[in-house]
Parts: sequence; structure tokens; C-alpha cells
Amino acid sequence: MDLKQIYSYTISRNIFILRKSGIKTNAKLYIGLTIFGSIIIPLLFNHFMHLNIKTTFILFLVYLGVFLSIPSIIYEGKIEKFEKNIPKALYVMTLSLDSGRSVTEAIEEVINAGVNGVDKEFMKILYLIIEKKYSFEDAMTTITENSDSMVFRQIGRLIIENRKQGGELASTLRTLAKTLEDLMNIKQQLLSTTANGLVVGLVILCGVIPATAGLIGGYLTVLSTMSPNMPAPSPEQIAKCYELIQLGTGIFGLLFSIPLFGLNLSRMIITCAICMTGGIVVFYGISMGSGFLFS
Repeated sequence: MDLKQIYSYTISRNIFILRKSGIKTNAKLYIGLTIFGSIIIPLLFNHFMHLNIKTTFILFLVYLGVFLSIPSIIYEGKIEKFEKNIPKALYVMTLSLDSGRSVTEAIEEVINAGVNGVDKEFMKILYLIIEKKYSFEDAMTTITENSDSMVFRQIGRLIIENRKQGGELASTLRTLAKTLEDLMNIKQQLLSTTANGLVVGLVILCGVIPATAGLIGGYLTVLSTMSPNMPAPSPEQIAKCYELIQLGTGIFGLLFSIPLFGLNLSRMIITCAICMTGGIVVFYGISMGSGFLFS
């Protein structure tokens, strides 16, 4: 596969993912935003902050990775929202089944209740049953197995197996809904606890340390104007500071993402970009502002 094919595949795939996420876009708009974000923004940083070539090139690579990863992040967020609504849909089905209605009627109740995301998937199942004359099992299998939600696929298999075995579906769905709610609550608590612990390191490494470096640099610059024997930091030294801050905060951003999201490359790139950008912006802002502070 040559570079042209890789380029075409990447753009087409990301546009397809964005459209699946409900975002209408086209190749020209996506390419334009990617070029602006990955090339123009690093060049603006280079112009105002006087970065060296290495720092600018790393910014280009990271920002390019961000814009190539954003569609996947958006779609993952949509799937997460979809899965959060699954327990609510299961409770609606349970109430319908408890009142003596069939599984098909229970699915209709979910649609009528407007459970966001889940109702659209259940509408597809009813469409296959009513319009295409699929059996319930075939319609459920077709829709759930083509879903990107592992939870929804498992629920489809569970419902089909329950119908084959003749078990109490309402009780099974009620237990499943409660289990999913508990798992989501535990996950949320773990994320909250982990994030609270990592925020301290985030503030120190991406805020306090760059701010301190910027404060020292600004102080030395002002001091050099007051004392002729005191040399001011050279542009090369300042550019080296940007480089060190960029590398340090960027590596921290990659590691910061792992306890929260696991080895998810897209999220790692985005947290890297956020930490890296925050670090160099803080250094720039403090170093510029300290001139007014000490003068």
C-alpha cells in the first residue's frame, strides 16, 4: 500500500466514522481543518514563541495525530452514551414483560419511551421483522451482531438464548440491567478516584514547573537590563527550554491517559497534545508577564 492509498484510506475512514457519529462533513472540510490544526497552529506557535525546528516538528506530528484521532474519540463517546442508556431500556422492557406483553411489544415500548440511541437500534429490529419478514431471532442477531457495542451484542445473544431455553426473560433482563448499572457506577468511581490523584501531577508538571521556569527566565531577562554584566538568556536557550518542557509534558500526557483509559492510542495522543500545549503556553505566558512584574 503506497502513501496515496494510506492517505485516501485514512481520510475516507475518518469521514465515515464522523458520519456514523452524526456529524455531517466532507473530505475538503476535514482535510482543511486537519491542515490548519496540524500545520498552521504549530507555525503560529513557532512565530510567536520562536520555537526551534525540532519543537515545531513534534507539535506538527502530535497535532496531526490529534486530528486523525478525533473521529474515533467522538464515536467512542457516542458508544459510551449508548451503553449508559441500555439499563434504562432494559427496565422498560422488564415492566412491559411483567405486564404480560411479548418481547416484540416490549421493544415497541422502548421505542415509544424514546430511550436515546437504543430506540433507533430497536426500530431497526422491528423494521426487519415487519417489513422484511425476518424472524425475531434473525432480526435481533442481524442488528446486534453489526453493532459496535459489545454490551448490546451480548444482550442480543442473551435474549435469543433465553427464548430458545424458555427462561424467565423479565427476571433475567432486570438482573442484567442492575448489573450493568453497578458496573458503570464502579467504573465511574474508579475513574474519579484515579483522576483526582493524577490531577496533582498534572498541575505540577504541566503548570507549576513551566510557570516556575518562565518566571525565572523573565526575571533573568529583566535583571540583565539592570546589570550590564548579567547576560540575558539567549533565544537558543529559551528555545531549548520550550523543547524540554514540550518533551516532559508530552511524555507525562501519554502516561496520564493510561490509568484512565488504558492503552488507547487515540486518547493517549490527545492527552499528550493537551499537556504539551498547556506546558509551553504557561511557560510563554509567565515569561512574558514576568517582564511587567519585575520591571
